[in-house]
Amino acid sequence: MNNVTANNIGFGCSGGSGELQGKSVFSPLLLVWVFSFIYGGFLSSLPLDVFKDRAYYLIYAEYSWDIWLHYWDGGLLVCLVNEPLWLFINIGLSAIFSPEGGLRIIIFFSATVVALNILRQDTRYLGWLIVFLLLPQVLTYHIVLLRQGLAMAFFLIGWFSSNRIFRRVLFFVVPFIHSVFFFVISLLILTKVAKKLHLGANLRTVLFVGLGVGVGVALGWVAALLGARQANEYLFIMADISGLGFIFWSVVLSLMFLQGNVFLRNFSFELGSIVFYLTTYFLFEVTARIFESTLLLVLLAGLRLTSWRRLLFLMLIVSYIVLQYLGRLKDPWFGFGLS
Repeated sequence: MNNVTANNIGFGCSGGSGELQGKSVFSPLLLVWVFSFIYGGFLSSLPLDVFKDRAYYLIYAEYSWDIWLHYWDGGLLVCLVNEPLWLFINIGLSAIFSPEGGLRIIIFFSATVVALNILRQDTRYLGWLIVFLLLPQVLTYHIVLLRQGLAMAFFLIGWFSSNRIFRRVLFFVVPFIHSVFFFVISLLILTKVAKKLHLGANLRTVLFVGLGVGVGVALGWVAALLGARQANEYLFIMADISGLGFIFWSVVLSLMFLQGNVFLRNFSFELGSIVFYLTTYFLFEVTARIFESTLLLVLLAGLRLTSWRRLLFLMLIVSYIVLQYLGRLKDPWFGFGLS
């Protein structure tokens, strides 16, 4: 999938921090490494018993082998759609560490790798990149949704890798850490196909809308048919939502369309993920989990907007963050903690 790699979108080794040379390299990159380790170390050192879903993950850390055997009784297909690589990682960690220790290692690895891959892309925007990492939707993957955070870490390693084979291997395995990445990889494949066919922005948008509608209609039925655990966890129906997220990301998408055709082609995957999210916003509640798996890439693309478009984009993001934290002030641990 070399057409959608970091190098081609301007964030890989050939751009951003990779172009910094001489005396300007050491200090910013050292800061990137230091902040990334502090970010991962702080999040992994937080109490294990005060956040949502932690008891659930501790069960995985201790009983992954039993869970694997349970899925194995259902057949190979059931095993494959129930994140076997996540189970094997936990099995491996449990052979060496306590459940608590294994969980902290997963959090530290995920948060550090995500921060390192994002912050090193362009040290000119280091302050904004740190702000992106403090978004509640990003932090939740290192505090609450730990399985998806681990999958994100491996996905970003692959996204920014210049080795095509290594990148494809990681893209292949991440859905077996968290199944939401089956959709993310489908979006990547659709992006590559659209580029191979030299489809314009409008036709690519139609393709992403079509994929969103198809997924929204069939997802619940397919999950139940394959025996995926999500069939029992989600309703796959329109959730009770305000619609503010739909309005916000519609405005962001409009700004990106106003940037012009070159931007639309260079960042077609990021735009496609927004279109997919908006298409499925009122169809099923899992769509937010899918979109948030690509959110950091969308934010990086937003930094490549120019003139008033970038200024408005950054103002929107700051407002988005402030409003979210203000709404969480009275919640335990800013909404991440147990009630």
